[in-house]
Amino acid sequence: MSIDSSWKGVYKASGLSLLVGGAIVIIFLLLVFIFQVQLPLTAQSVLDAPLQPALLFSLAAFGEFLLMPGVLGLYFSLKDVNKNQVFLGTAVFLIAIPMFLISRGQVISLVAISGSYAATTDATMKAAYLATAHLALEVSGVFAIMALALFGIGSVIIGLVMSKGVFGKRIAYLVIIAGTLTVLGTFGVLLEPLTIGTLFGLILSGIWQIILGVKLYKLG
Repeated sequence: MSIDSSWKGVYKASGLSLLVGGAIVIIFLLLVFIFQVQLPLTAQSVLDAPLQPALLFSLAAFGEFLLMPGVLGLYFSLKDVNKNQVFLGTAVFLIAIPMFLISRGQVISLVAISGSYAATTDATMKAAYLATAHLALEVSGVFAIMALALFGIGSVIIGLVMSKGVFGKRIAYLVIIAGTLTVLGTFGVLLEPLTIGTLFGLILSGIWQIILGVKLYKLG
């Protein structure tokens, strides 16, 4: 299956975006382990030490933002294989990305609250700030779960298109497996052992983004 060469500039830009975005996923996970950041975050821990989670989630948000041009490049490279299916996969990705950003924004916004929390000695105010932080993290968690589910579904759809020959079947299967594990991981809210699927799904997602990023960049 040939690839439309009229979008070379798009391939190059989107390839670079996917490459950097995938690297950020891996770096984010490594930093979580290196600094032993407890996930999911707790309101008390964020208010006591907001800088580290804010920086980590800012990094994650930047990587997720880079998915936007990345998946657009994938769309143009795969549209001649199955336009309807790749359009659906791209649309699902583009819905997931704002949800990721909203989720990360909730955590980042707690930096301002943490200053007020540390400055006050009033027990009632401290309780109010703690409740606000708890609510923000609950909202963040809900949006993160929805975003991960959609990201996983989008990965499976795009992977199925790739399996028809574009970019090679191995990378297609990697994308499908990563998406499936990510979706399964979101059911961890009901069955906790499944949450491990999110970790492996994200690791594989970072890997396939890097590989496809290189391939798309070379097309440009």
